[in-house]
Amino acid sequence: MRRVAASIVYINEKEFRNHVVELFDHLLVNHYPLEGELPMTEWLGGTIIIRDRKAYHSPLILSFEEALNTQSLLSL
Repeated sequence: MRRVAASIVYINEKEFRNHVVELFDHLLVNHYPLEGELPMTEWLGGTIIIRDRKAYHSPLILSFEEALNTQSLLSL
């Protein structure tokens, strides 16, 4: 499992600030607010965008705005 945190996290277009996501095999298994230092957590500091895997059919995302407006999956 991989645990990462970022300043902004979008999960299916819903925005979270200072949030943690837990991934297993590039799939979201859990997410919650960052309330303090967590062991074994990577701080990315930027923006994480997670979309429903069923919506994955866009060949290439060229900008942040396109990522928010397309039916794409961006995984870490």
